[in-house]
Amino acid sequence: MSQQHMDDENLVHNSGNHQEENSKTTDLVVVQDCNGNTPVMTNFQGEDGQNNAPSPSSFSEQWSRVIQGVQAPILVGMQALTQTVAYNPKRTLFGVTFLSVLLLVIGLFTNFNVDVDEDILWTPANSLPIQHSDWIDDQSNFPQDTLDFVLFFHSHGQNVLGQGQVQQVFDALDAILSLPGYEAMCADSTYVDTTTNQTTCEIDGLVQFWNLDSQQFATQVSSDEETIQALSSSTFPDGTKVSPNAIFGQAQRDETTDLLTSCQGYTVVIRFPDTDAAESLEDDALDRILDLRQQWNDDSTKRLKLEVTADGSFSDEFERAILKDIPLIPIVFVIMSVFTAIIFFKRDKVQSRSLLGFGAVLAVLLSLLSGFGLLFMIGTPFTSMTQILPFVIFGVGLDDAFIIFGSYARTNPKTKTEDRIGETIDDIGISITLTSITSTLAFGLGCLSTIPAVYWLCLYAFPTVVFIYLYQVTFFIAWIVLDERRIQHNKRDCCVCITAVKEDPKDAEDEPETKVISDEEPTAQEEDRNDNAETKQPLGNMFDGFMARYAEFLLQPVVKVLVVVAFLALAAICAVSASKLSQQFEFTEVMPDDSYVTDFFYAYEDYTVRNSINPYVYFRYVDQSDPAIQEQMESYVNDLVAMDAVKEQPDFFWLRDFKAFLNDNSDQVGPLTFNQQIDLFLSDPVLYDLYGSHIVRDENGTITTSRVEIYFENVSEEDVNDQIDTLKEQRHVTARQPINQGLKEWKFFTYDGIYNIWEFYTKTQEELILTTITGVVAVTGVALIFIPHWTASLFVLPMICILYVDLLGVMQWANVHVNAVTYITVVMAIGLLVDFIMHVLLRYYECSGNRHERTVDLLKTMGSSILVGGISTFLGTLPLAFSTSTIFFTIFIAFVALVTLGLAHGLILLPVVLSIIGPEDDIPRPKSTFSSKTHNKDKMNMESNSDDMDALDEHEKQLRMTERTLQVTDHVESSTKVPTDEE
Repeated sequence: MSQQHMDDENLVHNSGNHQEENSKTTDLVVVQDCNGNTPVMTNFQGEDGQNNAPSPSSFSEQWSRVIQGVQAPILVGMQALTQTVAYNPKRTLFGVTFLSVLLLVIGLFTNFNVDVDEDILWTPANSLPIQHSDWIDDQSNFPQDTLDFVLFFHSHGQNVLGQGQVQQVFDALDAILSLPGYEAMCADSTYVDTTTNQTTCEIDGLVQFWNLDSQQFATQVSSDEETIQALSSSTFPDGTKVSPNAIFGQAQRDETTDLLTSCQGYTVVIRFPDTDAAESLEDDALDRILDLRQQWNDDSTKRLKLEVTADGSFSDEFERAILKDIPLIPIVFVIMSVFTAIIFFKRDKVQSRSLLGFGAVLAVLLSLLSGFGLLFMIGTPFTSMTQILPFVIFGVGLDDAFIIFGSYARTNPKTKTEDRIGETIDDIGISITLTSITSTLAFGLGCLSTIPAVYWLCLYAFPTVVFIYLYQVTFFIAWIVLDERRIQHNKRDCCVCITAVKEDPKDAEDEPETKVISDEEPTAQEEDRNDNAETKQPLGNMFDGFMARYAEFLLQPVVKVLVVVAFLALAAICAVSASKLSQQFEFTEVMPDDSYVTDFFYAYEDYTVRNSINPYVYFRYVDQSDPAIQEQMESYVNDLVAMDAVKEQPDFFWLRDFKAFLNDNSDQVGPLTFNQQIDLFLSDPVLYDLYGSHIVRDENGTITTSRVEIYFENVSEEDVNDQIDTLKEQRHVTARQPINQGLKEWKFFTYDGIYNIWEFYTKTQEELILTTITGVVAVTGVALIFIPHWTASLFVLPMICILYVDLLGVMQWANVHVNAVTYITVVMAIGLLVDFIMHVLLRYYECSGNRHERTVDLLKTMGSSILVGGISTFLGTLPLAFSTSTIFFTIFIAFVALVTLGLAHGLILLPVVLSIIGPEDDIPRPKSTFSSKTHNKDKMNMESNSDDMDALDEHEKQLRMTERTLQVTDHVESSTKVPTDEE
């Protein structure tokens, strides 16, 4: 029998005699501190021998008991999982790694797909624009849309009229027409050139004045005057009417001669057929034009500047922005690895745990692989917005690791590693579960959004956050166990194959070591090292000492007053600022900084009067031969023109020109039916060229649907409110048409692709309000369920509301507007901000003592973990500051505000509030869900060796008596796990 066991038996014998004498007169209440490992004994016996213990609040006690009943099965499950991991660390590391890689590989090779179509990403599902777009594409039978290749020529606002400038336009056009495969590609077009009667690509612009022929231009024009004379004509040579605003930018005319006097730009549009060959040639055309553009920029003799965009330019540049930002993902991995290595570093070569920090980062990486792989497998599109998720996940994913190790570092270092893991889970299991639930809940609520870009991002985040939680309590726990074994065997940190040289005790005085009980027998060198070690392991990181001093400073009366006043002032200022927050979105913000699309957009906007917003007015499901219907069609167009957004009547409207045609040819068309009149009308090559694609007829020649193009020239492409008002106004005009009243499917309506993003703007505010309210209520409900005191929700609700308002106010100060990406950020903010609150509150209720003591304890035990977690969140999004797109830099600004405010409210304001009005009634911690395997093994051995069960019962009684004696003395620190009654 060991000496320790003999001492325990003597202590049990003596304490047993003492207890028999005093068992009838002593009442002891055990209240544990927030670490759960230092029992405080209180004797409530009065002089008269009566029990004068204060009766706790029955409501609080019952509430706590109910909440602890909810927590118990969670902790039991976590203990079962982590103990299995602790005894099988290598299998756990291999299993988690294999699962993560397997999910990613299966996902990549099955249903992985990328979606960068802005019409799909940002249009709310089942919205009116989606319904109209689907009908146009699938049922209207209008000719397939062409792939427009647009050239814009300007001279930075100077006059571009002149022979040399028009020659440059032809040079650019010829560069495209001479491309190999151009003629073959255009043979698939639906456009027929009426002058040559050949199928070709339609080309609109000033080059039509010379039939697209540069040689004809060279022979017909010899001076600037002749050039201006030709450009001033109201019709092209084939008789087609000229639409000046479509081809000239900011054109001015002489009131007397009607000749052009100035022009700031030329627009040429080449319409490719929508074929695979055209998409390939589009890339070649872009390369050639961009090369020519660069040549002109380098040649000072060239007066014109060339800008270009194509049908696929936005998607291509969007994808290029993604590819340029992909290298930032490994950068964030390196940043977080270096950060955690610094946090876990110690000067002692063995006690340092930098490799453990790397394990925490690796757990987050594997979570990303698993989450993304799972979503790839089920076919969820990967979008440009999804690429911001790794930065967010790396930032928030390490919080649990810091909290786990912070608690682990506070356990008794002499205890067996597996037992320390059990104590750690008992200590912080509910805390990390609680914050994981709130983060998951926030992303889960985001999945309710009708906007695909938002709910797809949240779909990726939802399982990834769950994987982070699972991998931190498995993969990271396993890494801790292996790291402890490394320390036991005196192996160096990071260089685990090298055994550290035994140090002279004099040199090691300043470096406390850890003596850990292990199933494996330590070597002689390890025993020497452990013999020289101190029994107290240092806390987890460099911030622990700071938090102890900070707690005492923060809770000084003067400081508390200043804190309350300062945060009240901040809340008031931010509330005013938040009220000024506005919506604004420019598609150029998601483009790379050097994108040619951005240059085109700004030049076209500055030097033309006509923007790119030109919706079609559609007429369907009506008899368009009926004069009454025709009158309603014209009335609808006139009502739209009366809107503030529209400056003038449409340039070409088939119905008006058809009526004019009938008047001009009344003798010829009089006896004809309507269908025959339409046949005759479209037999004119010029009219067919204008309206052949605007009228759809069935096999009998009856018009089934038609359209006319109008121009929203007075709508700002930067003012979101103006765009929302325009969308609502045209919708109101459409709804009040007599032919549409009472119908779900309108017979008359307008549509343009820009409506999709406008619909997003109209829904953003509604969804943001709904998501905010739902999120706040949800996290408050979670606090009510998981924090064992009914007052928790009274702190969570106002605190998260203040935090949210402060965040919006700070974003407005930083000139950040509400747009697609900030909307996503704000959706995530609730789940991320509440983490700072939940950890502090839960720790406060777990501590004992008065308000001041509890607040000091929570800052000492949880403060450094929260601080380090906040810093890691900031560092996780730091690479976004170097993104090639402005909008991702905006995310960085938003997360800087989020982290700063979260830390400030969680580590400054909330502790001060709790120290002033926090509840003081003690909540007994629930019985430990952890059962030491060491004790269980002893128990099983006794069962097999004893003559009967009475010996086992007596042993359990003696062990419990020993623990009670140790608690009464309050001088002996427990170093073994004592079983509960159930054990």
